[in-house]
Amino acid sequence: MKLQIPTLLSDITLGEYLKFIEVNKEDADEEFLIHKTISIFCGISMKEVLTIDSQEAQDIALEIYAVLSQKAEFVDRFELNGVKYGFIPNLEDLSLGEYIDLETYLKEDKNLHKTAAVMYRPIVKEYDDLYDIETYSSDLKAQEVMKQAPISVISQGVVFFYSIVSELLRGLNRSLTEQEEEMAQGITQQRVNSPLNMVGLTPSTFFQKVMLETSIL
Repeated sequence: MKLQIPTLLSDITLGEYLKFIEVNKEDADEEFLIHKTISIFCGISMKEVLTIDSQEAQDIALEIYAVLSQKAEFVDRFELNGVKYGFIPNLEDLSLGEYIDLETYLKEDKNLHKTAAVMYRPIVKEYDDLYDIETYSSDLKAQEVMKQAPISVISQGVVFFYSIVSELLRGLNRSLTEQEEEMAQGITQQRVNSPLNMVGLTPSTFFQKVMLETSIL
């Protein structure tokens, strides 16, 4: 049986990754995880996986794990099913709805497709490096479509989002008075650098910034 084994992170879809994190638990049986990994990323049934030699199955799983560990570059635009999607052009102009949904979705890995549907939306106008995207609305269909997007694009989109959050916080902290710094002490930045672990820092830190700036005016 000839398998289609992914060799690049861009070969793996967000939907496949979501299926993988459902089974990739600390208490998961090692052999089951190996078989499930092959089934998910090579697109074959568990019955077919069981026909593969045990050592070969381990080698294939290791190849896939290596691909999942690959680094990717941030891209602000990509094409999916004939539609061109763009990352939110200006994170400081996010609507309240976008803030709230991102804050909610980023708390759990299982919501990555929902996060992706907020961050990447169809481009409606484009000129050289500039572009506009569709106005945000919480759309279940758009969330499902994002499951077909490459995990390389989505994971780095999240990393980029966190890096902007971090920059905004650093700029804010430099301008805060001592009293304002006390208000900001609860902000957590522990996991800014983790591309696939979404638990920790959330866009709620943006709300801190908005509230503080409003109180100053």
